This record gives sequence, C-alpha cells and structure tokens, in this order.
Amino acid sequence: MLGQHPGELYRLRTESSAPEKNLHNVAPPRPQSPTVVSQVLEQQTVTTTATKTAGPSSENSSASASDIEGTWGERDVGGPVRNRMAMDDYEAMRRELSHLTQSQSRASHKSGRAQLFRTRTSQSRGSKSSRSRQRRPSSESMHAEDLEAGDAKAMAGEEDFELGGFIKEGHFEKRTEEGQSAKKVGVVFKHLTVKGSGSTATTAKTLPDAVLGTFGPDLYRIISGFVPALQRHNAGETRTLINDFTGVVRDGEMMLVLGRPGSGCTSFLKAVANKRSEYAAVTGEVTYGGITADEQKKHYLGEVNYNPEDDQHFPSLNVWQTLKFSLMNKTRKRHQPEINIIIQALLRMFGIAHTSKTLVGNEYVRGISGGERKRVSIAETLATKSTVICWDNSTRGLDSSTALDYANSLRIMTDLSDRTTLVTLYQAGEDIFKLMDKVLVIDEGRMMYQGPANEAKQYFIDLGFHCPDRQTTPDFLTSVTDPAQRFHREGYELSAPKTPVEFEQAFRKSDAYKKVLADVAEYEGYLRDTDCQDAQQFKQSVQEQKSKTVSKKSSFTVSLWQQVLTCTIREFWLVFGDRPTLYTKLFIIVSNGLIVGSLFYNQPNNTEGTFIRGGTAFFSILFLGWLQLTELMKAVSGRVVIARHKEYAFYRPSAVVLARVLADFPLIIFQVVIFGVLMYFMTNLDVDVSKFFIYELFVYVTTICITALYRMFAALSPSIDDAVRFSGTALNLLIVYTGYVIVKPQLLGQKIWFGWLYYVNPVAYSFEAVLTNEFAGRVMECAPSQLVPQGPGVQPVYQGCAQSGAQVGSTSVTGEQYLSTTYDYSRSNLWRNFGVIIAFTVLYILVTVAGAELFQFVKGGGGAIIFKKGAKTPIPAGSKVADAEKGGESGDSSVSSGQPHTEKIEESIPQIAQSDEIFTWTDVEYSVPYEGSQRKLLNKIHGYAKPGVMIALMGASGAGKTTLLNTLSQRQTMGVVSGTMLVDGRPLGKEFQRITGFVEQQDIHDGTSTIREALEFSAMLRQERHVSREEKLGYVQEIIDLLELGEIQDALISSLGVEQRKRVTIGVELAAKPSLLFLDEPTSGLDSQSAYSIIRFLRKLSHAGHGLICTIHQPSSLLIQQFDMILALNPNGNTFYFGPVGDNGSAVNGYFSKRGVVCPPQKNIAEFILETAIKGGKREGGKRLDWNEEWRNSQENKDLLVEISNINSSRSKLPARHTDTQYEYASPTWLQTTMLTRRMFTQHWRDPSYYYGKLFVAVITGIFNGFTFYKLGFTVADLQNRMFTSFLIILIPPTVVNAVVPKFYQNLSLWMARENPSRIYSWPAFCTASIVTEVPVSILSGVIYWLLWYFPTGLPTDASTAGYVFLMTVLFFLFQASWGQWICAFAPSFTVISNVLPFFFVMFSLFNGVVRPYSQLPVFWQYWMYYINPSTYWIGGVIAATLPSVQVSCTPQEAAYFNPPPGQTCGQYAGAFVTQQARRGYLINPADTSACGYCQFATGAEYMRTLNVLPGDKWRDFGIFLVFCVSNWTLVYFFIYTVRIRGWSFGLGPLFGWLGRGVEGVKGAVKGVVKRRSGGKVGG
Repeated sequence: MLGQHPGELYRLRTESSAPEKNLHNVAPPRPQSPTVVSQVLEQQTVTTTATKTAGPSSENSSASASDIEGTWGERDVGGPVRNRMAMDDYEAMRRELSHLTQSQSRASHKSGRAQLFRTRTSQSRGSKSSRSRQRRPSSESMHAEDLEAGDAKAMAGEEDFELGGFIKEGHFEKRTEEGQSAKKVGVVFKHLTVKGSGSTATTAKTLPDAVLGTFGPDLYRIISGFVPALQRHNAGETRTLINDFTGVVRDGEMMLVLGRPGSGCTSFLKAVANKRSEYAAVTGEVTYGGITADEQKKHYLGEVNYNPEDDQHFPSLNVWQTLKFSLMNKTRKRHQPEINIIIQALLRMFGIAHTSKTLVGNEYVRGISGGERKRVSIAETLATKSTVICWDNSTRGLDSSTALDYANSLRIMTDLSDRTTLVTLYQAGEDIFKLMDKVLVIDEGRMMYQGPANEAKQYFIDLGFHCPDRQTTPDFLTSVTDPAQRFHREGYELSAPKTPVEFEQAFRKSDAYKKVLADVAEYEGYLRDTDCQDAQQFKQSVQEQKSKTVSKKSSFTVSLWQQVLTCTIREFWLVFGDRPTLYTKLFIIVSNGLIVGSLFYNQPNNTEGTFIRGGTAFFSILFLGWLQLTELMKAVSGRVVIARHKEYAFYRPSAVVLARVLADFPLIIFQVVIFGVLMYFMTNLDVDVSKFFIYELFVYVTTICITALYRMFAALSPSIDDAVRFSGTALNLLIVYTGYVIVKPQLLGQKIWFGWLYYVNPVAYSFEAVLTNEFAGRVMECAPSQLVPQGPGVQPVYQGCAQSGAQVGSTSVTGEQYLSTTYDYSRSNLWRNFGVIIAFTVLYILVTVAGAELFQFVKGGGGAIIFKKGAKTPIPAGSKVADAEKGGESGDSSVSSGQPHTEKIEESIPQIAQSDEIFTWTDVEYSVPYEGSQRKLLNKIHGYAKPGVMIALMGASGAGKTTLLNTLSQRQTMGVVSGTMLVDGRPLGKEFQRITGFVEQQDIHDGTSTIREALEFSAMLRQERHVSREEKLGYVQEIIDLLELGEIQDALISSLGVEQRKRVTIGVELAAKPSLLFLDEPTSGLDSQSAYSIIRFLRKLSHAGHGLICTIHQPSSLLIQQFDMILALNPNGNTFYFGPVGDNGSAVNGYFSKRGVVCPPQKNIAEFILETAIKGGKREGGKRLDWNEEWRNSQENKDLLVEISNINSSRSKLPARHTDTQYEYASPTWLQTTMLTRRMFTQHWRDPSYYYGKLFVAVITGIFNGFTFYKLGFTVADLQNRMFTSFLIILIPPTVVNAVVPKFYQNLSLWMARENPSRIYSWPAFCTASIVTEVPVSILSGVIYWLLWYFPTGLPTDASTAGYVFLMTVLFFLFQASWGQWICAFAPSFTVISNVLPFFFVMFSLFNGVVRPYSQLPVFWQYWMYYINPSTYWIGGVIAATLPSVQVSCTPQEAAYFNPPPGQTCGQYAGAFVTQQARRGYLINPADTSACGYCQFATGAEYMRTLNVLPGDKWRDFGIFLVFCVSNWTLVYFFIYTVRIRGWSFGLGPLFGWLGRGVEGVKGAVKGVVKRRSGGKVGG
C-alpha cells in the first residue's frame, strides 16, 4: 500500500473495517502520489459504508477491537479513550509546538502534503518488503461521514503544520528529513540463554542464625557487597531460565510474550531490556539495530527500558508534576517552554486530563485510581523517548475493558513513534491479541512458538490441540503449556508434544521456526546492506537531543547540574505534597522549641548558669538533627523509583543526593529560624547581634551535617531496619562524645577506649563553637550559693568561688577562664570548627554520592520457596525453576504443589462443611460523607445467595463491586448503610461475620506462618467451640488436600507465588467452615490458567453446598461459564442485571436482546455485558437506553423481589440457630490469646530482624557506655560521670521505640484489616499477645545491657546495689517496649507516629532533673512535669542505689580557692562554714594559711541532694517506675479499645485540621501580597 506517517496510518487502520496488508512491514518500490492516497481513502470509505449497512443491529451489537472506547479507573470521571481522539490530540500538540519551533529555530522546513504523506522506501523500512502479513481487522464499523470529516480535518491540520522543523529539533521524537523516525532500532536476539543462581527452596533464617551470622557469613556478605573482589565466584548450582532463544522484533512491531508465571517471561523481557545484574549468567547475543548490548548499557541506557508490572511513583507528586519531571530530564534547555504543551497533549491522549492536579498515590496514599496510574506509567515511559520498551504484566488488577484501553494505548505509542514493544499480559482478551504483530510462547524457559500472532493458534491446532469455543487465543496458547488445561484433538493424544522439551523440539523442526530464522537473517542482511543506517541515525538523533554540555559517551540528555536542579524542584514538590508530615513537623518544631526553651527559661547570668548554658547549647545543635531521622524513610523508600529513573536515563542517583542537599538549605533554614529564635531569646542567651547569627549559623550547618550523616547510612544500608539501627547508634555516639556528657579533657586524657571518637564527631566541634560564642566576653559574678566560705565575719576579699576556672580570692569568673579550665575550649577555634563541620558534611555527601552510584539494593523479583526449619514435608527437589515472575516478593507462582488429583479432589468434596442457610438483601444503600454532604455509593440493590449457587459480581472500575461486598459482609467501618439483610428470614446475629468467609483481594497474611499453621490458626479459633481439636486439625488436612498444597504445607506464606497465596487465602476462610463465602477479585494478578484453576476450585466448593459471591476482573468466556448468576453494577452502585448466566450466556443475551442489543456469537459474554453498560444502547426509535431504569422496570426485577419475599417467609419458619452457637468469637479468649501469642513468638523467631535489632542496640550501647566510663574514680567529675553513665540509658528508647512501632503497627494492620472483621480473635487477645511477646526479649536485652555496662564502669558490686540496678534495668527495657506500643495504638496514622515520637523523647529525656537540676527548673514544669516523668524515678532510683557510699576526692582543678585572713588557718576560717552552713564538702588543706582549697562534695549523698534525690528513695522510685510500666500496658488495652474499636479521636482530628487551615491561611496571605505587588509592578 502506501508508506504514511505512523499516526496517519494508525488513524486509517482504526477507522476502517477493511483488511489491511503489511501494516508495519511495507516497503513500496516508489513513492505514492496524493492521487493514490485519495483513492485509498475513497476505497476505505466505501468499505466502511458497506460494513455499516450490512445489518440492522450491527451498531448496537458489535464491539470494536481497534476503536476502543472505555475509561480508565473510575468510570464516572473523565472521558473514554478513543484512538481517533488520541490522534487528534497528538496532531494538535504538533501544530502548537510547530509555532514554538518557528520562533526558536532558523532551520528551513519543507511543507506541503508531499511531506506529510511520505513514502517508506525499502531503505527506510529495511527488508520488511519481503514479509507479508494480514492486517488486524476491526470488528466494529464507523459512520462513513465521520471518517470523511475526520480525514478532511486531519488533512487541513497537517497542511498548516510544519512537521520538519518540530521533529528535526527533537522536541518529542526525532525524525528524518523524509519524516521517518530517526530513533528506530529492531531487536535481534540470537542463542539467548539466561541462567539463575541458587536453588528453588531453602529454610527460614531464625534468630540464632542472625546472631551467629553477625561476625561470620553476614559480615562477609556485607563486606563483599562493598568490595566485589572478595566475592567467591564458585560454580554453584545454576538453573536455566531461558534456553537458546533466537528471534527478531522490528521497529514498529509489538510482540506479546505468553506463558504461565514461572515460565520465564519476565527473565526474557529483562534480558532483552539488558537488565542482567540479577542473573548468574546471560549468554548469546542481543543487538539493537546493530548496537551491541554492552554499547547500549554504556552509552544508550535510557533507550531500552523494562517497565515492571507495579506502578512505582512518588505518591505525593501529582500527575502533572510526575510527567513534567520526566520531560524536564529528557528535554534540552532551549526546548523547555514546550514541556507544558507536551504534557497537555499526553494527558489528553491518554484520557487523564482531569487528574492532572491529583496525587498519583499508592496503596497507602489516596490518589488516582489504579487504571489511571497505569496511564501515568505509560505517559512517563513515552516521555523517556526510549526506543525499545518491555512491559511486564501491566494489566494486573484492571477489568477487561480497562486492560483493552491499556493495550490500545501501547499500540498508539508504538505506531506514533516507530518503537519496538514487547509485552507480557495475563488474561489477555481476544481484542488485545488482535493488536499484536508477533507472539512468543514460553514454558519452563523453552520457546514453544514464535512468529506472527495470527498464525499461532493454527500452529498449535496443527500440532494436535483443540481450542474450545469461546476460548480466547491467548488463553488457548497458554493452556497448551498446562497439562491440566489443554485438550487434544481426536487422534493426537499420543503424538502431540507433552513436555516443554518436546514442544521446543517440535517448534525447531517446524516451518514457523524456519521463518523466524529467515526473518532474523533478512533483518541482519538489511543492516549489513545499509551499513546499520538505522543505528547511525539513532546515534545521531540521541546526540542531537542532548544538551551541549553533556558528554557524547553519556546516556543522559541533560547535564548533571541540570539533573540536580530538576531533582531539587521535585524535592520541594514532594515536601509540599505530603501536607500531614509537613504540618506535623512544623507543630513539633514549634512545640518543642517552646518546651525546651521554657526548660532553660531565663537562665541566670551568674556562675549558677554555666552548666545549664552548656545544656542549652548542646540541645540547640542536636534537636533539629534528631528530628531529621525521618529522612531515613524517605531516602530508603524512594530507591525503587530512583533505580527505575536511572534506567530511564533521567538522572544519575547522585543527582538526587545533591538535590536533597540543595533542598535542605531553605527548608532547614526555615526550621532553624523558628527553633533558634524561640530557644535563643527564651533561654536568655547573650543578646548580641553577631553572637545570635553565629549561633544560628552553627545550628544550621550542624543540622545539615547530621542530615547528611543519616543519608550516608541510608545509602550504605540494604534496608530501613539497618539504616535506623546504624543511624540510631551513630546518633548516640555523637551525643556521648560531644564533650558535654564527658568533657573534652577527660575524653582525651582518661577515656582511652573510645575517647578518640571526639575527633571524628562533627557535633563536638559545633558544641565548642556555640559554647565559646556564648561565653565570649562574659564576666559572671559568683552565685551566692557558690561563694566560699560564707557566714558571720566572712569578708568578701577573703572569699572564693566554687566554680571551675575561678581564680584564688576572686568572686567572678570570665567565660574564657571557665571554658579553658573546664572544657579546654578557645574561641579562637570558632572558624576552624566551622570549616571542620563543613568538611565532615562534604565527606558525608561524597560517601553518599559514591554509595548511590555504586550500590544497588533494589532487588529483582523471584526467589526460592522458604520452608520452616524441621519441615515435615520434604523440600521439593525437582521444583520448577523460579523465574522473577508474579509471585509478590518471590515467586514462581507456578512451582507446582502437585499435579491436580482430580479424582482425589472429587472424593474429598462431600466431606467439607455444608450449609443450607440463605442470605438475602433488599434495598441496600450505602453513603459516605463527601464535601459536606452525603455521596451515595450503592443504590437500592436486591439479591440473594443460596447454597450451591456461585454469583459473579461484575461492573466497571468504580461501579461499587468491592463496596457492595464489604457492605454485605458487614465490614464497613464508616458511612451509613441502610436496607434489609437477612439470613433465613431473620436479622443477622452477632456471629454473622465469624460464620461467613471473606477472601481479601490483597492476600493479607502473617508472612512468617506456614500454610498449615495459617489454616490451623483459622480452624482452631473460628470453628464452633464444641468441635474437638482433633476434628478441627483433621479438617485442616482435608482442606490442604483439596487445595493441592500438600507438598508445600510447611512453606512460609511470604515466599509463595500469587496463585499459591490466593489458594492459602481461600483455605484460611474455608478452614472456618463458613456458611457463605465472599471473594474479592480472587483472580486478580493471575495468568489465565491459574485464574481458571481458582474458579474451577470455587465451582467445586459451590457443588459441595457453599454459597459464593465473587467480584471478578477480566473474566474469559471459560471463567464466566463457571458462574451460576451475575450481579452487574453500573457506576454509583446501580444494578442493571441480576440473573442466571445461562448456557454460553444465553440468559444474559436473552435479557439484553429483548431490548435490542445482541451479543455476537463469538463475543465473550462478560465483556459484552460490561461494554453494553458503558456504551449504552438505543431502541429502534433511536432513544437511548438507561440500563439502570430498564432493570428497575423489568419483569426480572419484579420476579427477583417476589423470590426474595418467598425465601424469607418460608425460611423464617425453620428452627432458629441454637443460642449457644451465637458467640461473636467462636473460641474463648484464653485460647485466642495462647494461639496468637504462639504465632507472634514464631513471627519474631522467623523474622529475626526485630529481636536482633533490640539485642544489637543493647550490646552496642552497653559496650560503649561501659567502656567509655571504664573504672570510674572518685573525683567530682567522676561523681558526675556516675550520674551520666546511668542517665545514658535514656539514649536507647529512640532506637528501640522506632523499631517497636512499625512491628506493632504491622500486626495491628493485619488484625484490623482481616482478622478482626472475620472475628478470629478479640482486642484483649491482641493486646495481651503483643505485650507478652515483648517480655522475653526485653528481659534478655536488659540482662545483656546490664552485664556490659554495670561492671566495667566500677559501680558498687555488692549484691544489694547490683541486684537493685539489675531489676531497674530490666524494668526499663520492659517499659520502653510497652511505651512504643501504646503510642502506636493511640496515633491515627504511621506518619503522625513518626513525627510525634521526638516530642515524647524530649519530654522523657529533659525533665528529670539531670540536664537542669530540680531546684533550677521553671516553676511551671517543676511541680508537675518533673513528677509525671518516668525517667525521673528510674534515674533517681539508680542514683540512690549507687552514689551514697562514694567518698569524693577532689582534684586540684575542681576545688574552690580562697585566702584566709592573716593569722588564721583554712580550718579556723572556713571550718564552721563547711560543717554548719554548707553541710557538704570538705577542706583539702585545713592546716594551711593560704590558698585554701574547698571541695564542694565529700560524699555521693551530698551530690545527690543537688539532684533532689535521697538515699532512701530507691525503693519508692522502684515502685513508682513499676507503676509506670503497668500503666503502659494498661494504656495499650485502653487505646486499642477506644481508638481502634470505638473510634475515638481525642480531638486530634480537629487539632490537625485547625493547624492545616492556619498554614493554608498564611500561605494565602503571602500569595495575596505577592500577587498585589506583582500586579502593581505590571500595572505601573
């Protein structure tokens, strides 16, 4: 035919029903004239007209394969996706961009129709001329007048659009002078073999393994990860994932890759996309238009992309920001103004313009719908301007019409840009299949077929296989790989291939394989003949698209600096997109600034304030850095997106590191100004301009430095747990070795173990700078309480000051003297210290940059099945190879658990539980609050569920299927539900949720449980109380056999594949012997064969007497035939059909055909019913049908209501359920508690990171605390150190509580999402089990910490004292675990928890009389906060036990010196003062007559009095602290019940709402001022 622009060619294809030859492979011998073009258009118009008039009902009854109309995501929002509209939008974008091009470029452009309707020469299309394929037919015609009008409009638009300039400048895609794509390369793979490492099964790693591995295998693994040269390259066990594949996919072609999960589809796509790092070996050759794989990896990284099935985006960016960011990294600076136009075109092209300002969201952040998120992924990938794209199962979770939209969008993208597209789809429909050019069928890594898509079906038929009626071609091709699903033609049962090896051998002997080889040879010949002209044009195009400052060898489009700037903009978008975190952080900074400022409020200017000012400086520089711990989660959680963007060649990972630093500058300065102003002026620091700004400067740079330190640990840590552990430990070391807790002279002179850490501690340099800045030029009068001696007859000239740095006989101390004597600090080091902090910051940033570039912690999918240790069932030795397929975390979901034992299953079916109860519902409505009013999601729905009847709940996305399922199963937790729901004509009892099963779509389980354990847990707690334990366990065995999970019953659920997890989810519900089973999308994410297997299994349950209500996506003809009835919903929860399916959908077709809409003979009845609802229909008179109204007025609906009434009246006469079975929970609370406690212990044992982390912190903190304060002496400084070594246990809670919270939240989420709605166990059982499982590890951690800390420090070792401190230490570890649990139970969300924790830590750490003695606390805090602070009593108790017996011996530097009057000795002059007035301390030299030395403490008891602690307080403090521990446990119960069960908010909702409105008000005011000023300037 003709070689047109791909967009125009695609327009003609989608608007015509005529068959087309060689859509992508035409290479005509000479150009076609416009006359020929018009003749072709005229011919196509005639064909379309003829098709239109072929039958009276074709308009309503036929469905399109190519002109797809359907919406993405929510069906009531936005418009449908139409190829014609997409093309018009694309042309509009090009026209608009051309005007920009004309103003920016002086290049001469060709114009006119000859340029637009160009010819594809044999050189431009390569050797495609020799290949001939049938054009994909369109099954629905269009109006001829519409086609003509559209073409005319397009022609007119094309003529005034100068394509050459726009394309030549490379704004969107590079084109040649002839209008062809300059970036088009086909993919050739020859003898491609991929091997994976490791076995397919392993045993679970437990806590002892983790502990023993710390200094052995794990240490080696971590070090070898950083130093690859240390890795052992042994030829271990490998497995072949892809075996000797050869083929070609040309530019402009789409290849569909089919196979069951685990067959090798993902491995093939990754190998083609050059993602090879996770495999043991990849051999063979993959070239891209002649470019080798190595060259592509080095210089053209972003031109070949692999897109995983999960849509990974930053959830707090909106759609517009996501696309703009992508284009900014792929567009030269001079073309940046065109970005917004391109975004608008992409949004219109993919039907998501209405979502532009909506957050992308994810499973935790509310945003756009799943279907819309798929479109964002497509648009983002289109923005990469890549040439080869591999899509991996991107229709997971979409309904059939939405999946068709998605595939059609891929077709548009491929045709517009001459891209090379490979895609694997599960449950692909026939219409999707028709969009493909080629198909590749894989089983166990072996090629079963490769070739034209329209020849694949016949190939397998010729091999001897039978394709049942209404089975789609993709389902047929996949079913051939499954022995349980394939059917042989008569006479071929023996001769047809059976194993993957036989299929591979048959294919290699076939003509189809010869065609593949010929196709490869032909394409390689074309490359040789043209000297790889396509590759040369491709390389030239890539270079022309780059910025001038980018190296020719670089894969990136813009310079590193431009990448950094773009990523910085994104960082600000992320910050302001996550409003709750921003508001919470602002609240915490202001509130803690006020709290800490008030703690040090109005410090005295005399010597009494010296130590307190040190505390002020210390907390000033540390607090904001402490808050920055939340950066760890951001740094680790964004890795997946950053890794994908690197592969897209958007930016280097180091650009993100530098961008975060740049974003820190304004964000942190904002925090520092707020916090610094509050702290500086509330605490009465020196009011001097220069001192204030120096203070702010050092707080600022220190916060940036600590933030950089955290990010460094994040860049070097494989997981968030490791990052938190290392960062928490590092923060503790920063605190201890700053010089505040232990002064610098002691650290460097006495603490030989770890004193050297002072030199590598940036906070130490900042502390010196801030402290010397504050004390510079200050002269402090001696506080009256510190003057010695005092009393009658004492003359001031003969007094001294008991303050470090005071001179003999002086009653004042200069700041310089105090700092020099106490800390060995000098203000002359101020700017040296500033430089050191900057140097540390730069070092941390450089290490982070190196870590981001060198280390890749994002793991690919795939992995072994993990069995518990001592598994009863043998680990399958011959398990099928685990490909990186759709198994969730790991997963070969087709690793067989045994071949289907059909006879065995059929025999076991009658043994499972049966029920004759009938569930009915009438006039069910459900409304939720929405923008100040109520939004109705369900509208007067009627129906029933009988035993043995299987109901399919269908509807487009957003119709309310899951909403109805949750409403019927009594799982709604908000909104208003109305209507009548009855069981056997009686109201639902409190046991209803327990006796019904609900299969969640997400497959939520405790991943550390084995399959058998999960089923036994459900059976033991959910079956009736009178059933014996043996009977329950016997029933579990029957369910395992029924589910065909016997061989892997001891496998951990977290390691299972999708289908296996789905079977476990169903099994967990079946183990409860439910009378009715609800299932939410049980086939979502499965391939067609796994989906059929699940539905076939449900069919057997139905035959056994169960009632089932099941929502379902993408049902094939075979699947829908398994159901008895269909309940179909339209948007806003309106029923438009409820009735039987009928043989081959005859009942459904009968209902709709009465109203003038007929399902075509070969049409999937499920797709027909969805498309009919979406598109509507027309009566013979042309009036549009309202299907909702049709159903309400139909005889079928009236019959349904009569049937429900009859059921209720007849069933209500039967005997009611015995009252002794009407328990809300089937099992008693004690059994619930013991079983849940056992499960939680097992969870921590098999997932050792949690317990290991707590032990790690205890060991590390104990070692550093014990050996930093090693063998304490008896000086005044040692006395203070004895207090501080006890105080340092305060450093442990931030790390431990931050570990407790996510673990408790994880179990809480599991309980709230699945186990509480199913009434498996109650809230008291959950609270008790959570508390009990913390006790052993807390006791063990306390013992370890006490041993490592107590004895090295030299604290009293008598049994009474050591035993008391031991009890207090263990109690402290119990306290902190329960503390984190009740905070988690109380807080409304995980984000709020993370930001609120510092508030609790600050209060806990500061208001205990250590940092500021009790006597100096502000009155406001002194009389309540001090006494309600648990740490007050822990520290007080330990001090009361350890200090009283200490005899103090002052060093010369610690004494206060004065001269006595002439003729008196020191004892004569000051003895009365010591014994009668001071009542503490002693004279060092009482017999001397000059330079009398006074030591202010003689015993530890005297020092304790300054801390408001008495020796007799220890058991009182022990009792009070024990009460705090018990109250923590009580609060866990209280908040779980009030917040999670009763739904109380305690006013937090209004508080955060008020805060948000306040911030928005300030922003609005600022915007208004800016707008007025800018308006004034413009106006002026």
